[in-house]
Amino acid sequence: MTLDGIVGNILAEINMRRHPRADGIKYQSVECTFPVTFTRDGYKEADGCIIFLVEPDGSYTVKKFPTRYMDVQDPVRKIYHGAIFDCDEEPTAIDKLIETLADRVKETA
Repeated sequence: MTLDGIVGNILAEINMRRHPRADGIKYQSVECTFPVTFTRDGYKEADGCIIFLVEPDGSYTVKKFPTRYMDVQDPVRKIYHGAIFDCDEEPTAIDKLIETLADRVKETA
């Protein structure tokens, strides 16, 4: 998946949690994660991943790991994940993805 596609999907989840619907019903949920893996040589899973933890109120945190997602030993790995995204880019794009999402979240605040 493209970097922009991943950002758009996570942003949509954040916005659903932050903004009430037009009919007044607020999106209710529990915290969930959105792990993002990256590729090496265009097709293999690379070392390096990030996990976005989105809270019920739409706030989020991000954790970076130097390993593949399947090798992450952090407790955040055990939290329910809404989706796992495989980014078409190499791990060098991790910071760009984090910054792009932060910028888009600010724009929609």
